[in-house]
Order: sequence, then structure tokens, then C-alpha cells
Amino acid sequence: MNNFELIVLGSGAMVPSKDKNPAGFLVKTAGKSILLDAGHGTIRRLTDLDTNIQNIDYVFISHFHTDHFGDAFNLVHSRWVDDIYSHNKHKKLIFWCPHGTKSRFKLWRKIFWKEPDEKYPVEFREGSQQFKIKDIQIELFPVKHVKWFSSLGVIMKYKGKKLVYTGDIGSGHSFSNLVKITKDADLLITEASYEIKTPNHYTVNQIKELTNKANIKKVLVVHIRPQYEKRVKKICQKEPKFIFGKDKSRIKI
Repeated sequence: MNNFELIVLGSGAMVPSKDKNPAGFLVKTAGKSILLDAGHGTIRRLTDLDTNIQNIDYVFISHFHTDHFGDAFNLVHSRWVDDIYSHNKHKKLIFWCPHGTKSRFKLWRKIFWKEPDEKYPVEFREGSQQFKIKDIQIELFPVKHVKWFSSLGVIMKYKGKKLVYTGDIGSGHSFSNLVKITKDADLLITEASYEIKTPNHYTVNQIKELTNKANIKKVLVVHIRPQYEKRVKKICQKEPKFIFGKDKSRIKI
């Protein structure tokens, strides 16, 4: 498989609407299926799109708000149960994630999955790092969002194409650093729905400036709150490089 494709599972924010789930994006390339964030409702959306949850090879978690990782651990348990029903051997699920994810998984198990003898092969690759999977180059980089925990963004490069996903990003994040990270990206997935700068989120004008300075080809605008949808949609219609986030859409990178 030589394609580099993104499927939008969720382009909304914390509160789902009829049309938008919380954050979730499925990247399919080099024969691999990579989940970028898994906000609550992601498993349901994967099923709606006829995507077998067993085919997910890697899960990237940007940060610990439930609209970005609420279904991440549920995915592990769902796969375990599905294997039991189907009499299949468990397939390892690898997480690319911020520091503290493994410890949170252990705490989650104490509440939601108490059976001590039930095991599943899970691996956690925590923190900033670079590595390669087949022909896919991966870089996890630190992102400033909130001060309560660390956050990550991800860069994926495949056959001359570059995808960047920031997760939620605050205006306190160095703009020059973000220009460097996103330089010449074929697709940037980021939030840009806020009207004024806030410590925890970026604005449309900041992303416009970033797009020009970093020579970004396309920007998928996501994490859009319902009250801002009309305004953001109008802006995206006027900006040729902006794509208004829409659940279940597919984008070739």
C-alpha cells in the first residue's frame, strides 16, 4: 500500500454533536493503520466506517483530556473481548504517548478492568523521540497545552510527504518552534477555532500566519466548538489552504 490517507473520525471538541465526534484521526499508509488520538466515541466511529478495531497497529495520544484519549484504553479492552469471542490470539497494541500513560493505564485497570488474570500485550513508547516503521519516519515532539501534564505532537513522513498533528496547542507554545516543526508540511492537523489568544489554545489568525511562514500546503482545522462552527467554516471557505474539519471525510496526503 503506497497511499498516504487520513480519515477523520472526530473533528469536534469535548462535547459531541450530531455531526462531530471528539478528536480522532486514522492514518493508513505502508500497510499500517495508525490512530491519532482516540476521544470518546472513537471505537463506535471506527465501527460505523467498517474499520476492524483489530487492524489498528499504533495509537498516538497527544494528551490526557478525554476528548483526545477517552477511548484509548477502552480500545485495549474491546480488542481483548473480541479476541475471546473469536478465539484469536491477541495482537500487540503500541502506544506513542506522553510520559505517564503507562501509569494511567494501570490506574484505569483498577477501576474498569479489575480481572487480575486477564492480560493483553500493550507497549507504551512515552515522550519525545524519533523512530522508523517500515518506510514511515515518526517524530514525537513536546507541545505546550496545559501545565497539568505533558502533551505531544507527531510528525509523520512517508515517501516525500509530511503530516503534522499538534493535538491541542496553547498560545504559550513558541511560534518560531512551531514554524520549524511544520515547515513544508503537506498537511497540518490543528485547532484554530478560538477568536483570541489563550494560554491553552491557538487562534485562526495564528494558524494563518503559521501557514504562510512555514509554507504549509493544507491545514485541516479541527477541535471546533459548536458555537464557533459558522465563523470558522466561513474563514475556511475564504482560505484556499484551509480545510474545514468534517467527520468521516477522507484526505489524500
